[in-house]
Amino acid sequence: MELGYIDTPEEWRDLFIMMFMVAGTLLFLLGIILALVSGFLGVNILNRVRGILKHNVQPAAQNVKETTENVKGTVAFVSDNAIKPVVKAYGVAAGARRFVGVAAKVAGRGKKEQ
Repeated sequence: MELGYIDTPEEWRDLFIMMFMVAGTLLFLLGIILALVSGFLGVNILNRVRGILKHNVQPAAQNVKETTENVKGTVAFVSDNAIKPVVKAYGVAAGARRFVGVAAKVAGRGKKEQ
């Protein structure tokens, strides 16, 4: 097979080696360019995401903090004005019931001994 000045297998081999080197160099340079472009885009996207998070999430977090403080105050109010009096009243009722039960047992034993 002859192609102009290439007529021996050694010359074909040299031609393919040179073509491979040129193609490899071009692909290497293209890879570097793609890596730089993707790195630049990645940094740009990260900066935009940080901006979005800073402007949108930070106020939301502040609202959540205010809401939890309001809930904490509400729980304290309900505890002081509704739950504690009910627990105290139930405790007094349970104590009175127990006192009556013990007094009845003591009175019942006194009758049996007489």
